[in-house]
Amino acid sequence: MKTGYKKVSGRTNNRPLTERKLIDAVGAVIRKMGYKGLSARNIAREADVTTSLIFKYFDTLDQLIEIYIREKDYWMSSKTKMSDMLEKIRKKTGLIEMLVFALEKQFDYFYQEEEMQQLILWEITEKCSLMDDIGSGRENLADDFFKQTDPYFEGSEVNFKAVAALLVSGIYYLVLHARSNKSTQCGIDIHSEADRAEIIRTVRQILKWTFDAAKTKRQTG
Repeated sequence: MKTGYKKVSGRTNNRPLTERKLIDAVGAVIRKMGYKGLSARNIAREADVTTSLIFKYFDTLDQLIEIYIREKDYWMSSKTKMSDMLEKIRKKTGLIEMLVFALEKQFDYFYQEEEMQQLILWEITEKCSLMDDIGSGRENLADDFFKQTDPYFEGSEVNFKAVAALLVSGIYYLVLHARSNKSTQCGIDIHSEADRAEIIRTVRQILKWTFDAAKTKRQTG
């Protein structure tokens, strides 16, 4: 069947297709070798192209990896959808449910995606300017949430950002712990669907307590 693409040495000479193959190859290398396997040679071999094409189509190897991460990272890839949903929220109950939804999706996504588990491990275990930039970008995306939540905590002693930090990092830790250690964490086995549901139920309860505590502090302060 004719594809319309020019063939060179048995390979398709088509820049958009090759770029896509290289981006996808980043994920394949992570699955097979972990983040430590992310070399130009390994990525090119996985994509079945020459290494020179990486530097022809991307400024640097880091740029190629960053494009993959920005597509794959839960918070970055969900920014537009989350921002649109936040703009429609007018009540506290809706905001709490939105936050629960975001954290539940983060939990489910991170639990299922081995590539993201590897990338978070890279981010927290090694000093790397690329992952520092990704982490900073992820932090900037949180501003949309905090613009909505900050008014509920003004004048109270409750620090919602601290609560959010514990919830987000706790999800990362639970999944990474379960990935490397099959034992339970505080009696919770996140490989169990029932226990994962309990985590989300508790996330909802913590968020409700947090908002209620802020309201109480403002009223009695």
